[in-house]
Amino acid sequence: MAPWTGTLGVGALALAIIHKNDHPEGNDVSKHASGFRFQRSVLALMIAAGGGSAVPAAAQGGRASALEEVVVTAQRREESLQDTPISITAFTPDRIADLGIHNVTDIGEFAPNISIAKQPGSNVSLAIYIRGVGSAESSVVNDPKVGVYVDGVYVSKAVGGVFDVVDLERVEVLRGPQGTLFGRNTTGGAVNITTKKPTGEFGLKANGTVGNYDSQRYGLRIDLPEYYNVAANLSVNHFQTDGWADNRYDGAGISSLQSDIEDTVASEDNWAYRLALRWRPLDSVTVDYAFDRTDNEGVPSPFQLTGVRTELFNGFTRRPFPFATLGGSLYQQMAAQVGDPDDRKKNLTLDNSTLEWTDIDGHTVNAAWEVNDALTFKYIFGYRYTDNGNTGSDTDGGTYYARDLFYGVLRGNNGEIQSPGFSGVTSKNHVDAKTHELQFIGNLFDERLFYTGGLYYFDETTQQDNPQTFSLPIALVAPRSPALPPLYQALGFGCAPPAPAGLLCGSQRLPFPASDPGIPGFVDFRYGQESESWAAYAQFTYEVTESFDLTAGIRYTEDDKDAWLHNDNIDTDPVTPGTQTARLQADDQWDNISYVVSGNYSITDDVSVYLKFSTGYNAGGFSARATTVSGFDTPYDEEEVEVWEFGLKSEWLDNRVRLNAALFTNDYTDMQIAQFEAGAGGASSRQVNAGAATYEGLELELVVVPVEGLTLDANYGYLDTEFDEYMQLNPATNRLENISDIAVATYAPENTWNAGAQYDFAPFSFGTLSARLDVTYRDSLVFHPFLNDLTAADDYTLVNGRISLNDIDLGGCCGKGVMRVSLWGKNLADEEYRNFGIDFDSIGFAGNRFGWPRTYGLDVEYAL
Repeated sequence: MAPWTGTLGVGALALAIIHKNDHPEGNDVSKHASGFRFQRSVLALMIAAGGGSAVPAAAQGGRASALEEVVVTAQRREESLQDTPISITAFTPDRIADLGIHNVTDIGEFAPNISIAKQPGSNVSLAIYIRGVGSAESSVVNDPKVGVYVDGVYVSKAVGGVFDVVDLERVEVLRGPQGTLFGRNTTGGAVNITTKKPTGEFGLKANGTVGNYDSQRYGLRIDLPEYYNVAANLSVNHFQTDGWADNRYDGAGISSLQSDIEDTVASEDNWAYRLALRWRPLDSVTVDYAFDRTDNEGVPSPFQLTGVRTELFNGFTRRPFPFATLGGSLYQQMAAQVGDPDDRKKNLTLDNSTLEWTDIDGHTVNAAWEVNDALTFKYIFGYRYTDNGNTGSDTDGGTYYARDLFYGVLRGNNGEIQSPGFSGVTSKNHVDAKTHELQFIGNLFDERLFYTGGLYYFDETTQQDNPQTFSLPIALVAPRSPALPPLYQALGFGCAPPAPAGLLCGSQRLPFPASDPGIPGFVDFRYGQESESWAAYAQFTYEVTESFDLTAGIRYTEDDKDAWLHNDNIDTDPVTPGTQTARLQADDQWDNISYVVSGNYSITDDVSVYLKFSTGYNAGGFSARATTVSGFDTPYDEEEVEVWEFGLKSEWLDNRVRLNAALFTNDYTDMQIAQFEAGAGGASSRQVNAGAATYEGLELELVVVPVEGLTLDANYGYLDTEFDEYMQLNPATNRLENISDIAVATYAPENTWNAGAQYDFAPFSFGTLSARLDVTYRDSLVFHPFLNDLTAADDYTLVNGRISLNDIDLGGCCGKGVMRVSLWGKNLADEEYRNFGIDFDSIGFAGNRFGWPRTYGLDVEYAL
């Protein structure tokens, strides 16, 4: 059979399978179907275009004239990117340097169908979504849906997920559920980070950066010669910036906890250390140990008001509620503070903006015993300890004053007093996690059967203390007790004429003073969890013919969780205050079998297609940030996903063109969604199984070397998301009802793309010059399924550039040392864009965190 005939046959089969899941025309949720079918057709034509063989081309004068092989570990063993039937974006050391990548958040711009952002109120808490699936919940009892792995060790929580990884060797973005080999609750995907190992030879690398906003970054890595079969390297990195925003507030904090209100915002002072040891007691045994530490201190980027509510919306009805009038002076000031909601503000007055601190310690052991050429045993141990907190986080965007009954009038102050819209304290975020993993990797039948199997154990203890203080319109507070309305009315909190008689205006800070046994003026909010998980897994790849491989894998997982909660406002009457006599306790267990089946067909030596069916699982749990007893002790169930994926891996024109593509359909059941809750009990979120959803889309990645020295790369992601069911509690009927017709998937831009060009000039006598330009586009997106009218992000485009002088000859002064000097800029067009949003609903306002403005700087790097 001719190669092109096989191509057409496999392409037609895969497209037929995916077309079978198309929504009928005329369906309300098929608005993007025609565009998606067109993209499928384009992919089919590319697959059917023909074969071709790749012959490595020689590089001339240090300038690449062909693409190099990329090695990945997406299947827990080293193999070529082009031989791995998974949708992957891989960042090699050269690409990491050219793009200026320093931590996980930096990769979000350069991979299709991925969104990454820091959460409001934190420099170190991560929200990462792949193909529209992830979690923006900062609670330490919630498991992320995208797993982050460093040298095979799982980073279990969003808190502490943003950290500088020194000595990056490779970063891989694995799209889709990794239910077999990376099975720790990864229904969205995984980010697999590999660090550089000791070389056993002396080496030195030093780098320094200066940039605007008083930014500095410098680092040092030393490799030591091997001694008695032990090699080592030591690295230290430091980054600091004064931030891009200024806080003009010069008064006292709203709590006795806040001794210092910071005058710079979006600042950071981060130290990252790493010690790596490699011991080779035998030729067949390798033991890698690494210790890493992060000390981070700074003030997160500001939370900026982008709207004040004029109505309440519960997913079913919109009830007009003029906060600016009924909420009195506080909400009128907030409405005036908004200004143009699309403008990024540089100058703010934040009365609760304090330093956030984070300490992370990590220990990793990777031990490998190569029993023979066909069998290797591995043991992976990981321990990560994270402490994080602050004395105040400003999430109302300003400083406000209002009359207050309990904190003002009844204390002898009848005028306006400082009144918080919403502020919180994270006095403790604590995560203590250990993992053990035993793997066996090998092959049988003259390398026709490859297998990976293992046992996995995870143990974690978490705790979070998150006191809150906030204000509500009196109209929402007064109905809680029959004594309150006449009291407010008698003391002058009625609305001025011509408002109807008896209508209450103004705002009230909560909690009431007498109901607060802890920090004065704060709802004491503490929760935590003990978790255990164990799993057994195996995956096999069998070479059926020289052109066709079949892969099958399975994983069994059990999860046990024991959660607890203390909230002052649970079982407490604000007027006749009491305290919660004992913290609430809840525990449960979940188990799951995940599996994968895929076929990979090589049309030629350089072109292959694969078809894969896989499942994923995210364990159930408890909403420890809930504000009611039932909201806490009613567990949410596990989330499950089934995925069909059809992909292409190809290289053309003597390795000058690499085109990889994937089409996918993800079907989710019991989808876990954080539903925001706000009211007199505090502002929090409750995890629920909102229903079912279908996410489908396309990913294309292209790299071309058209002429010697010039590299062009581009990627494109398309995402079509729809809820088949979204259950929301209707307060009018107190029943769960389906609102899938209005619910929208969060962090799921329809289109994402990136295009880059790099040109390496012919060498000069003193070095080589290279220039790179990158353009990134993100479509509009929302941050809440239905409360999205005030916080949704418009589409935006970012432009980055870098010019480098490489391989600078330093003559005899520095031996064989090589220097690189780079001038770079990010967001060169100074785009103003939102990357995170919160709508506080009944508290009355909404706001966003904006991305960084234009930054630029100079890098100098020396390597020996």
